[in-house]
Amino acid sequence: MRKITQITAITVIMAFGFFSCAKPGCTDENSTNYNADANEDDGTCTYRGDITFWCLPDVSTALKDAGHTMLRFELEGEIVDSIATEVFFSPSGECSTPGVKTIPMEDLPYEYRYFKYRVRGDGFATLYEDFIKLDANTCLAIKLD
Repeated sequence: MRKITQITAITVIMAFGFFSCAKPGCTDENSTNYNADANEDDGTCTYRGDITFWCLPDVSTALKDAGHTMLRFELEGEIVDSIATEVFFSPSGECSTPGVKTIPMEDLPYEYRYFKYRVRGDGFATLYEDFIKLDANTCLAIKLD
């Protein structure tokens, strides 16, 4: 009888240990890789956000008149996208609408990130540049004047 009690006690302790083990993963519900089963954050959370560049029609016309037929968008010193100036204009800077340039930023390691951007015209002339803060799960609209 004593062996049965010992076996039962050992089984209960092993089961408790098994079910109470730490389950590492991303525990931030705002991340793109949230793991509902995780109970210990392991630092692997990733985030996303969008950066949208836009301008009004008169700015687009002024850029074309100045000889800039193509705009190139640079983040952290790397060209990430481009658009023909003749189709780059919008009445508002809503993310992913016609006439804007939306750049998705996937797998950001933090809930926000600072970027330096440049917009270059023909001959790779710098037309606009600044530093921005992109918060996770947002679309940051940058109006070019």
